Amino acid sequence: MHVSADAARAETQILRRLSQARPDLRIIRIPDPDGDNAGLDAEASAQLLDRSQPAAVLLIGTELPPALILAAHARNIPLVMAEFRLRSRDLGWGMQSAMRRQLLSLMTTVMLTNTASMQIARRMSLDHSRISMTGPVSEIREPLHCSETERASMAQQMNGRHAWFASSLPQSEEGPVLAAHQAALRHSHRALLILSPRDSARIDLLALEIESAGMTVARRSEDEDLSDEVQVLLTDGPTEMGLWYRLAPVSFMGGTLAGEENAMRHPFEPAALGSAIVHGPASGMFATEWQQLDGANAARKVRTPEDLAVTITELTQPEMIAALASNAWTVSTGGADVAITITRAVQSVLQAGQDAERTAP
Repeated sequence: MHVSADAARAETQILRRLSQARPDLRIIRIPDPDGDNAGLDAEASAQLLDRSQPAAVLLIGTELPPALILAAHARNIPLVMAEFRLRSRDLGWGMQSAMRRQLLSLMTTVMLTNTASMQIARRMSLDHSRISMTGPVSEIREPLHCSETERASMAQQMNGRHAWFASSLPQSEEGPVLAAHQAALRHSHRALLILSPRDSARIDLLALEIESAGMTVARRSEDEDLSDEVQVLLTDGPTEMGLWYRLAPVSFMGGTLAGEENAMRHPFEPAALGSAIVHGPASGMFATEWQQLDGANAARKVRTPEDLAVTITELTQPEMIAALASNAWTVSTGGADVAITITRAVQSVLQAGQDAERTAP
């Protein structure tokens, strides 16, 4: 098995699934830190394959190690390419593009991560019967926990009010979020904002600012009652996140509007708990996850504070919220399905090799 530097998370999940499906499978990881830029060390690759005699070679990620691929092909060892992305420059006619096309033509099967790669594949002179689109192996996260007693109590206090959650909110985004909530209140006077400040030391000062803006606030830290008159509930900061994602039908992900990476939380946190997601243009370390969510119509992207106010006001329709939340849940759990698909492809290749050995004269 060869793993590109950009596929470490996918490797973990695929290995787990392979080990579960075939506990007897012996897996050897082949180091190749230089990837496509490596020299064609045919001798080393040949020795490694002759010594290990693998039933198949699994390549995970975007790198195509030439020496390994050519050595495996020369020995009729099946090559399985997973978590692979094609680039527009692969359609070029330079030496590197031509080499990549040649290497890809030697693959037994190629599993692509996105539709753009599939479109490029259709324009290349590759055997389309060997190519499929699985989507990416995204990170699977366990849902954040909460006290069911607390959840039931808070849900009763909320009494069916439309609520939205501002998660891990940095100071720079407090103004836009409060303005968005004031817009929501003009549309629905019972709307409730659950606000989790990134810095819990700001809770008391933030409560004063909310009150000066003409809104009624309750502080979780002071165990203040959540009556129908309360328009903003200030949480204890980055605690009980699982509780608020469960209670709020809509969640805005803090840090994504102002681009403050230290405030950003993983997009799959609300996705796994049924909360529709709103986010700004900044993705930080979660670019892949946001691309998946946006591409699947599983989140609403806003670019300005004004966009945020409009979007929060719009997201009061249960059908719209439910569609976003359902799509987000599918994306957040889909990585497991992709890993299973890749595992099945590897098993199919292994089984085909065993069948060929049994029927050989």
